[in-house]
Amino acid sequence: MKLLISIRRKQIRLSLWKEGKEQDHRDILNERSLSEVILKEIDELLRKNKIIPPKIKEIKVESDQTDNFTTTRIAKTVANTWNWTREKMNS
Repeated sequence: MKLLISIRRKQIRLSLWKEGKEQDHRDILNERSLSEVILKEIDELLRKNKIIPPKIKEIKVESDQTDNFTTTRIAKTVANTWNWTREKMNS
Protein backbone atom coordinates (compact mmCIF):
# COMPACT_ATOMS: atom_id res chain seq x y z
CA MET A 1 0.00 0.00 0.00
CA LYS A 2 1.22 3.50 -0.82
CA LEU A 3 0.26 6.99 0.27
CA LEU A 4 0.25 9.86 -2.19
CA ILE A 5 0.42 13.49 -1.10
CA SER A 6 -0.94 15.46 -4.03
CA ILE A 7 -0.68 19.24 -4.22
CA ARG A 8 -2.64 20.82 -7.07
CA ARG A 9 -3.57 24.50 -7.23
CA LYS A 10 -2.82 24.85 -3.50
CA GLN A 11 -5.19 22.00 -2.62
CA ILE A 12 -3.75 19.05 -0.75
CA ARG A 13 -5.05 15.50 -0.97
CA LEU A 14 -3.80 12.44 0.90
CA SER A 15 -4.65 9.27 -1.03
CA LEU A 16 -4.24 5.61 -0.13
CA TRP A 17 -3.36 3.42 -3.12
CA LYS A 18 -3.36 -0.35 -3.40
CA GLU A 19 -2.52 -2.22 -6.59
CA GLY A 20 -2.78 0.93 -8.69
CA LYS A 21 -6.23 1.93 -7.42
CA GLU A 22 -7.16 4.70 -5.02
CA GLN A 23 -8.77 3.19 -1.91
CA ASP A 24 -9.60 6.35 0.05
CA HIS A 25 -8.53 9.95 0.44
CA ARG A 26 -8.65 12.98 2.73
CA ASP A 27 -8.44 16.59 1.66
CA ILE A 28 -6.55 19.16 3.69
CA LEU A 29 -8.40 22.41 3.20
CA ASN A 30 -5.95 24.91 4.67
CA GLU A 31 -2.47 24.68 3.20
CA ARG A 32 -1.21 27.31 5.63
CA SER A 33 -1.56 24.89 8.54
CA LEU A 34 -0.08 21.87 6.75
CA SER A 35 2.87 21.51 9.13
CA GLU A 36 0.44 21.35 12.05
CA VAL A 37 -2.04 18.87 10.57
CA ILE A 38 -0.38 16.60 8.02
CA LEU A 39 0.69 13.84 10.42
CA LYS A 40 -2.67 13.94 12.20
CA GLU A 41 -4.49 13.68 8.85
CA ILE A 42 -2.33 10.74 7.75
CA ASP A 43 -3.03 9.01 11.06
CA GLU A 44 -6.78 9.58 10.73
CA LEU A 45 -6.80 8.25 7.15
CA LEU A 46 -4.94 5.11 8.24
CA ARG A 47 -7.20 4.58 11.27
CA LYS A 48 -10.35 5.01 9.20
CA ASN A 49 -9.12 2.27 6.85
CA LYS A 50 -7.79 0.07 9.68
CA ILE A 51 -4.25 0.22 8.31
CA ILE A 52 -1.20 0.14 10.55
CA PRO A 53 1.69 2.44 9.55
CA PRO A 54 4.13 -0.39 8.64
CA LYS A 55 1.71 -1.41 5.85
CA ILE A 56 2.50 1.85 4.03
CA LYS A 57 5.47 0.88 1.90
CA GLU A 58 6.06 4.34 0.45
CA ILE A 59 4.85 7.92 0.55
CA LYS A 60 5.13 9.89 -2.68
CA VAL A 61 4.58 13.58 -3.35
CA GLU A 62 3.19 15.01 -6.56
CA SER A 63 3.04 18.78 -6.74
CA ASP A 64 2.40 21.42 -9.35
CA GLN A 65 4.46 23.82 -7.23
CA THR A 66 8.22 24.11 -7.15
CA ASP A 67 10.29 23.10 -4.14
CA ASN A 68 10.48 26.79 -3.23
CA PHE A 69 6.96 26.65 -1.80
CA THR A 70 6.78 25.78 1.89
CA THR A 71 3.80 23.47 1.34
CA THR A 72 5.79 21.32 -1.08
CA ARG A 73 8.85 21.29 1.19
CA ILE A 74 6.76 20.17 4.17
CA ALA A 75 5.11 17.37 2.17
CA LYS A 76 8.45 16.16 0.80
CA THR A 77 10.03 16.25 4.25
CA VAL A 78 7.24 14.06 5.64
CA ALA A 79 7.54 11.63 2.71
CA ASN A 80 11.34 11.46 2.82
CA THR A 81 11.36 10.92 6.59
CA TRP A 82 8.71 8.19 6.37
CA ASN A 83 10.52 6.41 3.54
CA TRP A 84 13.93 6.70 5.22
CA THR A 85 12.56 5.36 8.51
CA ARG A 86 10.91 2.44 6.72
CA GLU A 87 14.21 1.57 5.03
CA LYS A 88 16.09 1.66 8.33
CA MET A 89 13.51 -0.53 10.05
CA ASN A 90 13.75 -3.11 7.28
CA SER A 91 17.54 -3.30 7.12
